[in-house]
Amino acid sequence: MCGVMLRSSIHPHDLPLFSEDLDLLSQVLDKVCDERGLARTTPEAERIGAVIIQLYRQGVKDGGKLADLAKTYL
Repeated sequence: MCGVMLRSSIHPHDLPLFSEDLDLLSQVLDKVCDERGLARTTPEAERIGAVIIQLYRQGVKDGGKLADLAKTYL
């Protein structure tokens, strides 16, 4: 099978999150929770965090946009 190239599709949700990514995501979660008066340990804050991560993995990398979009899910 010489000359055959294997294709592998890598999806953004499969890529690891690095410390810089986690710092940004944590800042965004803190901002949204502070504005909503939520403790980060609440189930609602956990859902917001999951939404923020999902949006980030879909390509939204700007902290302000992440916060604005996450608020629309509340």
